[in-house]
Amino acid sequence: MPWPINLSLSPAAYPLSVVQRTVYHLAESVAVQVAVEPDCISLQVFPADANLTLPEGQARALVLQHLNDFALRDQVNRETAGLREALVRAALTGCEFAH
Repeated sequence: MPWPINLSLSPAAYPLSVVQRTVYHLAESVAVQVAVEPDCISLQVFPADANLTLPEGQARALVLQHLNDFALRDQVNRETAGLREALVRAALTGCEFAH
């Protein structure tokens, strides 16, 4: 296996928080070294276990799938933040809290 896998990411497409969630989520399968620069986030992906038999192409796809999943979740979260706050305010309107 020609490990490690090197990926260069745009912080605009994959914010550091998305990269960190991905790295944490995949920790049992792969170990990832992250280098952050102003215009690039570089990942160096290694097998988490010496006995890992995951081919390089599948490992790369796994990392990219998780990056895209967490990036989409982050975008939906940002886009719906105002709606969630409005729903909470509406739900709490008229509620009295005992002191």
